[in-house]
Amino acid sequence: MENPIKHIYNACNPYKPAASECYFDCSKARGSHVLVQEFQRRLALIEDSHFIRFLFTGHIGCGKSSDLGQLCHTLANPTTPSEKIYFPILLNANDYIDDYDTDITDIMLAIVTELAATLRDKLKIELQDNYFTQKLNEIKSFFLSQVDFQKIQLTLPGAKADIQRLKKDPDVRKKVRNSLNPKISTILQEINILFSQARMEIQKVKPEIHDFVLILDNLEKIIGFAEREEGLASQRELFIERAPQLTGLEAHVIYTVPLRLVRADGPQLGQRYGDNPFVLPMVKVIRRGTQEPFHTGHHCMRELLQKHLGNELLLTHAFETEAIDFLLTYSGGHIRNLMVFIQNACTYADNIPISLKAAQLAIQQTVRTYSTSIPTTHWKKLAVLDNSEDQMIPSEDEDYMAMLDNLSVLEYINGDNEDVFTVAEPWYAVNPIVRQLRKFKENKKVLEQQA
Repeated sequence: MENPIKHIYNACNPYKPAASECYFDCSKARGSHVLVQEFQRRLALIEDSHFIRFLFTGHIGCGKSSDLGQLCHTLANPTTPSEKIYFPILLNANDYIDDYDTDITDIMLAIVTELAATLRDKLKIELQDNYFTQKLNEIKSFFLSQVDFQKIQLTLPGAKADIQRLKKDPDVRKKVRNSLNPKISTILQEINILFSQARMEIQKVKPEIHDFVLILDNLEKIIGFAEREEGLASQRELFIERAPQLTGLEAHVIYTVPLRLVRADGPQLGQRYGDNPFVLPMVKVIRRGTQEPFHTGHHCMRELLQKHLGNELLLTHAFETEAIDFLLTYSGGHIRNLMVFIQNACTYADNIPISLKAAQLAIQQTVRTYSTSIPTTHWKKLAVLDNSEDQMIPSEDEDYMAMLDNLSVLEYINGDNEDVFTVAEPWYAVNPIVRQLRKFKENKKVLEQQA
């Protein structure tokens, strides 16, 4: 291999979901089922006249997009003859939506245009719909001069680029919402008519496809919705108050939702969507309470990295043993952080194997970030969590919810051989990098002296 460091760096892109050939099942170390199995079993059991509305969550960067990508691959390429073939439509909300200014009409327009564009690009199906063609051309008129508007008429499959422009133009976005929000009930009805048309067209072209599945990734990143206060209030407005619209879509749909919302309002979400959210926890690399290494988790993370490196380069040749152990430990089982650390280590290495020194340098920027950005009020609570016997956090405490968001606290599922309740219970640990910081150690020492 001409440049192994360059190969490692590009194979471990922290912001690129794992392709199917790079995917590794870490469920043994996560303590949860695999998303693919969980969702496919529901598809196999549900009647054809009913639809699944599935909520999926976990820490940002824990591997949700990779799991959704693997689900797309498996839906389209089932592994056994008894499994039906489904056509996945993966919508990346980042392509359409401003995380700090979102409304239900933005999401509905994104669904319509992504459906039409995906059918055109992958199955050569040109959806024709008078209602949405008219609405999309009304929207286009907000962008263009009257002369240009007369020259260019949008078609439904060709509208994707124009709808994506709404993300960057708040003035036009406001005009669109003022035009469409009063008609949201009609829009929902028309979307369901469009879904029926899409099913018929798919059957004509690919009769072996049983149905389509709509997957909305990155919705959990929404911060501001419908002029509500940013954060939890906006997330509640979207996923709880607007649940009638989100569950009114007559299709199998997966929505990614914020972990903070699930921990604050999980039962409400379960009631509105028909089942409790599916949580993808960290890959467990430490044991609950003891901080001792969980070897199954370390093994899974090594196998995952080997998948990314491919057959050309062995992980044992790429890294010194101490270096990869160090990076796995201080990633806390967070996959994106591990990939970031590996890329950083590559910038400090001239050749393989990457050394422990390079690995130590790789985490320094994260050390600086946490040491300067964690609020003063959090340090004591972090120490309290670390000292607690059950390693649980109060869901009503906004500080702990903020810690989940910024990854100073990580969520795990026990995953050991315990009773049916304990084995499924989430627990929380202080980020291993944060545990080494001076302010954390000082607060922990104070607590121990007071005990």
